[in-house]
Amino acid sequence: MLGSWIRGLLAASVLSAVAGQLAPAGPVKKVTAFACEIVLLAMLLSPVVHADRTVFSHALTDYRATVAELTEDLETQEKQLLRLYIQQQTEAYILDEAYLRQIEDAEISVRTKWGDESWVPYEVSIKGTFTPEQKAHMQRFLDAELGIPQERQHWNE
Repeated sequence: MLGSWIRGLLAASVLSAVAGQLAPAGPVKKVTAFACEIVLLAMLLSPVVHADRTVFSHALTDYRATVAELTEDLETQEKQLLRLYIQQQTEAYILDEAYLRQIEDAEISVRTKWGDESWVPYEVSIKGTFTPEQKAHMQRFLDAELGIPQERQHWNE
């Protein structure tokens, strides 16, 4: 539909230009120019005048459905990226605390859970070598700072 409209507009423009050049000077040229302007205006407005409203309605419905689907996909991807970001930042935060406690070979894995409006750290697995004092400190740190109780802390030496 758009292609045929553009072709029609182009043809009317070319014919108007040719008619304007061929018309003799004087009142005939003015009448020819006026007629060409009317033809161009008619071609320009033809999609609105001859529009099949059901086609536009279906196209708009399809467009809205596509937008809704893409928006949903984008929101899902955004949530997954945010989840990954929170997991990585939480793991880095725990590693920093472990290094402060001289636990240098720690491997941290955090699992998140959807909270009220965002992802929150839910469970942590820690592999490494640590003393009972280091482990006790880290258990308190995870509970107090991140809200991960000891039941959801998994320690592997």
